Order: sequence, then structure tokens, then C-alpha cells
Amino acid sequence: MTAPAVPPVPRTYPVRILGTGVHEPSVLVSSTELDERHGRAPGTTQARSGVASRRWAGPDETSSGMAASALRGAVEAAGLRTDDLDAVIVAAVLPEQPMPTTSVLVLRHLGLTGGRAEAFDLNASCLGFLSALQVATLGVAAGRWDRVGVVATELASKGLNHQHLESSALFGDGAGAAVVGRAEPAQSSAVLGLRFATWPEGADLCRVDAGGTRWNVVTPPPGPESYLFAMDGRGLLQHAAAEVPGFLDAFFAGSPVARDAVDVVVPHQASGVGLRYLREKVGFPTERVVDILADHGNQVSASLPTALHAAVTSGRLRRGQTALLLGTGAGLSIGAVLLAY
Repeated sequence: MTAPAVPPVPRTYPVRILGTGVHEPSVLVSSTELDERHGRAPGTTQARSGVASRRWAGPDETSSGMAASALRGAVEAAGLRTDDLDAVIVAAVLPEQPMPTTSVLVLRHLGLTGGRAEAFDLNASCLGFLSALQVATLGVAAGRWDRVGVVATELASKGLNHQHLESSALFGDGAGAAVVGRAEPAQSSAVLGLRFATWPEGADLCRVDAGGTRWNVVTPPPGPESYLFAMDGRGLLQHAAAEVPGFLDAFFAGSPVARDAVDVVVPHQASGVGLRYLREKVGFPTERVVDILADHGNQVSASLPTALHAAVTSGRLRRGQTALLLGTGAGLSIGAVLLAY
């Protein structure tokens, strides 16, 4: 099945990314160390995952603390104060706790007490940051908010099944953030396009079965492994490969910028094979694709904002250039945001 052929209505939003920030957890874990820890032949973990090292959270690091750290960096980069935020949207696959939302805990870390800001969580798996960015864009463009903190925070290391090399070696922890605000008329910045779609046929390809209302401490699952992440990597890649080309065709059919005119492509760091597919099959030139997988791993929803921050701080993405933010997530879901940065 291919993506719907009907293009979206072209729409430009006068919204600008004001600043970005990240939090890199304290524990550096090399693939060599994982080989030794799990009795694998030297070089196995890196060869199978494409990841040389990743960071995992230390015992004192929390989802909300990492999110607050990344958001402080984004606020500082924007030349603002945390008091300038009207709203904070947190994207995470697993919250710090079921209630209250992680975003509430982030506000507390930031000292935004007394009803000074709105806060809520959003879960769209690996696509969470892009989905939150879409919500922030529409809210700012509509005049609902002036400045929004969007942050993705993930502790993937808490839910890995280390008996399954394909998934456990791939993932890292981290948080990435952006502050979104209105673009002034004299500025060239804008959100030039948004598109999101979901194919629930892929619901079983990437999942954590227990920990919700289906299976929990009251209604236990068949085994403790149900609380851990499970992925059919080959099936997920095949499904994404079948849908991404049509999705992008529809997206660029309604875009003011041609596909080959995009300056920088910032993808979700799904896997080495997935990034290679973007370059070799979809046709984005290698020099335009931001690839930080080797020293970060797949940080779930935090991957894309971390890659965006790397592009901005390295000078690879500069004001006046265009950037395609492209991601996939469990579902299967695909999302794209086109920026005039």
C-alpha cells in the first residue's frame, strides 16, 4: 500500500526555531564494552548496530531532569529566559511516571511555578519531537502562544532486552529541545510544510507490550520480557521503505521548495541501514544528510532534535537555509517538517 496521492494544501507558517539544546547523559558506553559485557566476539556489537558508542543515563539522571537541562540550553541559545515560555511540550515514549505528566516535573525543575506556563506530554514514539513541533507551530501561528519549549527526553536503556542484540545495541539515552516562536516579517524563517501519516498495519513491528492498562502489576503479562522493548527491525524497515517514497512525493507536491533544493536533511537516527536507505534509495545526497548515529545511537524521540542541534551548532545548518526534518515511528508513522531556518 502506498501513501495517498492527494497532496496537502500548501501552507506556510510564520514560525521560527529560536534556539536548540541537548542533554548528553553521563555514562559513555562503547560497543567494545558491550561485547565484553555480553560475551560477544570483538567488533560484533558495532558491526551489527552501526553504533560505536552511546550514552546511557546515570543513577541520578531522570527523564524530567534531562529534559529541563536540554530546554535550558535551548532557551539560552535563543537569548531568552525560562520565564519567557508560554508552554512546554514534552515528547517521550516512556514517561518518568504515569501521573503527573513529565512536563509538569520539567516545569518544576525550571522553576516555572504559579501557573506561568502550560505543560503537557505527547507520545508519538520516535516521531514524538516532530509531532510536538507541529503542535507548537500551529499554536504559535494561531496566536495561542508566543514562545514554546519543545523537548524530547528518552531513557531507552531502562527498557532494553540485552538478549536481543538487534535492538539493545542500537539505542542510547538523551534529550533534545527547541524553542519555537513567531518569525518577524523581516526574518526569512518559516515552517514551509507539515505532513504526518500513520499505517496501523505496522503496530506489531515495534512495541513494549506491558506497563499500560493491558498488562501491569495487577494484570501480569506472560513474562517479564513483556516489559522490555521488542522490534522486528527487518519488517519495520521494509514497511517504511514501501511508504516513505510515496509520502515524500505527496509532501513535495504541495511544497514551495523542490526536493533537490533542500539544503540539509535532518532525519530520525533510526539505524545505519535506515540512514543508508535515505541516501541510496530515496536519493538525498550524503553531504546533505545529518548522521550522528555512530556516537549517539538511536535516542528514540530525542534523536531528531539532537541531530538538529548538531547541525545548527556545527554550522552545517545556517539561517536562510532550508531543512527537511524527517522521521518515522512505531505504528508505522511518518512525519516531515520543512523549515526555512
